[in-house]
Amino acid sequence: MNTNPNAKNILCYGDSNTWGAIPWNRKDRLPANLRWTGVLQDLLGNEYEVIEEGLSGRTLVVNNPERPRHTGITHLEAIIRTHRPFDFMAIMLGTNDAKSIFNLNSKDIANHLEQTIEFIQTKLKDFGPLPIILVICPPAIVIPSIGKFDETMRPGVAIFKELPDLFKQVAQKMHCGYLNAGDFISLENTDGYHLSSEDHKKLGMKIAELIKSII
Repeated sequence: MNTNPNAKNILCYGDSNTWGAIPWNRKDRLPANLRWTGVLQDLLGNEYEVIEEGLSGRTLVVNNPERPRHTGITHLEAIIRTHRPFDFMAIMLGTNDAKSIFNLNSKDIANHLEQTIEFIQTKLKDFGPLPIILVICPPAIVIPSIGKFDETMRPGVAIFKELPDLFKQVAQKMHCGYLNAGDFISLENTDGYHLSSEDHKKLGMKIAELIKSII
């Protein structure tokens, strides 16, 4: 906890790539200083507090009846009420939504992103100025160059060919910032859908640059 009463609060809402799952070893997580949220905190310093809200398996809206805790929008109001007021919110979701069990296409996932942003803005409108929201499109799901590939993720290879542009359109429509992590991160040398520690570093540095230029 950052006890600086004047610190700007940054809420980071995501899945296992925010929680810090290690590729091929999803039960363990990277140390706090190696996760992108920790990199972000170290770069921003005491004038900011980075709040990490990552849950492995989290989706935007689609529901997995066997794992209802993973349905993001179901628990989102509790999360934003717990951490309000905050000045900035980064949303990086969509990877799990591409799993074959959900049978979604890229437009479905983009629509779910829009529903999520609208939900956040609606729930916070009575509590003062809305936070700045940054939509982060996760790096594209790819077939890894080594190791075993999780076949439930295979539809994501095609989905992520369209998803960055669709996420950008949603961000613009909802007056949010936008960052495509796939512009500077490739997951070919991981399990194909989880960030390596070096990827976390790249992402944390890029988001730090954006935040310093905005708030």
